[in-house]
Amino acid sequence: MQALERLVQLLAAQYRWGLHPLKLLVALLVPVAIVWLADRRLRAMTAGIVQEEARLRGLPRVRRR
Repeated sequence: MQALERLVQLLAAQYRWGLHPLKLLVALLVPVAIVWLADRRLRAMTAGIVQEEARLRGLPRVRRR
């Protein structure tokens, strides 16, 4: 029960200092969401570049005279 009592005390202390658990959750999740979205965007951009490079490598070279 000590761990549960300690958790209740921590939550009560957060309320005393005006730190609502939902505010803390949002404050912790916003940076995670930003990094996740940036990672998805970079992966999508990289996949497009790799596909275009593969397409360009497959073309035969034509030399001008």
